[in-house]
Amino acid sequence: MRAQPRWLLGALVPLFTGLFWLGLGLPHSVILAFVACLPGVPLIATGTALLLWPGDRQITHFLALVSLLSLVLAVLVAPWLGWASIGLFVGGLLSFLMAGRVAARHSVLPAGVPLPPLSLRVYAKVATDEALLGFFVSFARIPRGRVVERDVDELQSLRAVADARDWRGTPAAFHRTPERPVDFTLTPKKSQGCSFEWLDFESGFVADPELPGAERWQGHLPNRRMSARIFRHPGGPRPWLICIHGYRMGLDGLDLSLFRANRMHHKLGLNVAMPILPLHGARRIARITGGHFLDGPLADLIHAQAQGLWDLRRLKAWIGAQQPDMPIGALGYSLGGYHAAMLAAFEADLACVIAGIPLTDIPNALWKHMPDLHLRYMEAQGISQAELSALLAPVSPLHLKPVVPHERRYIFAATADQLVEPDQPYRLWEHWDRPAMHWYHGSHLSVRREADLLPFVEDALRRHGLIDSKPPA
Repeated sequence: MRAQPRWLLGALVPLFTGLFWLGLGLPHSVILAFVACLPGVPLIATGTALLLWPGDRQITHFLALVSLLSLVLAVLVAPWLGWASIGLFVGGLLSFLMAGRVAARHSVLPAGVPLPPLSLRVYAKVATDEALLGFFVSFARIPRGRVVERDVDELQSLRAVADARDWRGTPAAFHRTPERPVDFTLTPKKSQGCSFEWLDFESGFVADPELPGAERWQGHLPNRRMSARIFRHPGGPRPWLICIHGYRMGLDGLDLSLFRANRMHHKLGLNVAMPILPLHGARRIARITGGHFLDGPLADLIHAQAQGLWDLRRLKAWIGAQQPDMPIGALGYSLGGYHAAMLAAFEADLACVIAGIPLTDIPNALWKHMPDLHLRYMEAQGISQAELSALLAPVSPLHLKPVVPHERRYIFAATADQLVEPDQPYRLWEHWDRPAMHWYHGSHLSVRREADLLPFVEDALRRHGLIDSKPPA
């Protein structure tokens, strides 16, 4: 962590921008005054908090989010405010960059992680992460009241089962080996300029009835079906790559661009399988994809990760039955990196496993991003990060021993990541006995635009026979 001054004078930027908004909007009509208050009041609040009480992570979350709102509204009110709207736009942009600058300087990195450069480009990348965190915190289901009491009771029941089964000593024993699906459908589909087949079959996952929340989990009817996008070449068999999406994804518009599906399929010559994780996309049970996966009952975390692993292993078995003896690799981003790392603990014959910007410790991430007041309340009721981590050992890549050979393991991560802080992939790197590792100077969301990642990923695929040894033109 870089040294910090006692007073962050850069906080004057959002503070004065907020005052500028109110000074221009309040003398006008009631509607324009109301519009001016939307960015103006939060900018003053976050600017003041940043100036007087630096250190609270949520200040920069909401500063980045409201700065984006300020940019949009500055354009919309230009017909009424004229040239003054340029000042509002510049103030919003500088406030956005200030949120990224403060967050980047406050980040704590393990000793082995290179420091990201303090540049406007890095600040913009970090601020984008911060704005998304502000959105997540604003709309996440924060446990409180009776919900916390339920979580306490269910975690106590989970603790009894964990102690009886020695989850800490033998976490892999929690999982069963699934059979390949026999009854499935393949439907042609086109989306986002891509042509593929939609694979659908019964998940077959049954939550352990001895665990709390099992009946509730089985009641999620859309989640009982497993779906995946399948890109197959006509003619002879080809190597396969399983591409596992991140949290709040599972939608065509997000997944296909993230994995560059057409490039993987057409230019690199791969067969590609893009599974949908539980409670995401077509399997969602909430209005927003991924709802209740990380923000549902705490006991459900073990069911969510267990079913994710089960479904991936079923998909791999299906691929093996369709085209035997073809190499199969796995590439996951964020939450998908978490599942790719779990897959590496059970499928020794994978050609390679690439965990990208991987989430590896869910309790740690929840405790980092949860509002302090709610966190203190939960801990006062008896829910601790350490205990939750121990209870989730059977579905944690940091507790499961990898069976994929060392030379087939790969990790890449961001030095300025605000969603999955660098210590998480760094701990996986240590747990995996320090395999090939690539750090890029960017954030979680900038992964789509980091040009130096493609050579790292494609070199891994090339080394293990998934793509031709000769790079494509």
